Amino acid sequence: MSRKITFDLSVASVRQAQKELVQYKRDLLAKCETFVTRLSEIGIRVAKQNLGQFGSYIVFDTEVDDSSDGIKAVLVATNTGLIHSEWRTADGTKSADVSPILMAEFGSGLRAKKNPFGEHMSPKMGTGTFPDQTHAEDPQGWWYQTLDGEWHHSYGVTPTMPMYKASAAIFDNVRTVAREVFGS
Repeated sequence: MSRKITFDLSVASVRQAQKELVQYKRDLLAKCETFVTRLSEIGIRVAKQNLGQFGSYIVFDTEVDDSSDGIKAVLVATNTGLIHSEWRTADGTKSADVSPILMAEFGSGLRAKKNPFGEHMSPKMGTGTFPDQTHAEDPQGWWYQTLDGEWHHSYGVTPTMPMYKASAAIFDNVRTVAREVFGS
């Protein structure tokens, strides 16, 4: 997207060059907005493909912020609500409100690999970090009883990592989209 602006030293020529620079700035900002919007669309598409069983609980959007310095886009995932879970224990009924986004991204129990995000994940997240958990790393999994008395066995929830995979797809497509939007 290079543009050559030439002018001589006359007042009219300098003013014309100034107008061309202002237009170039507008064109560049418009292309930057197209660039970040297209990348965020890629991210949203990939994130939606990786929601697992939580698809009806999570919506995605992009917040685009433009300023005189440039354009910024943020991919946003929002819970449509928390999942209220109740179960029986020997001590009575227990319950927890669970974030669908966190369950999709990080999973739970044995299926939520120890640290699927490598060194970038906080030690406060991952297997064994759900409040009051006792069986997250139990190779036998665990059993829980629903309120109607039915018993279920679980090893946890496998993380589908929608936001992590969205960010990887965005990163992988930066050069391609930049060439398409800005040229060569």
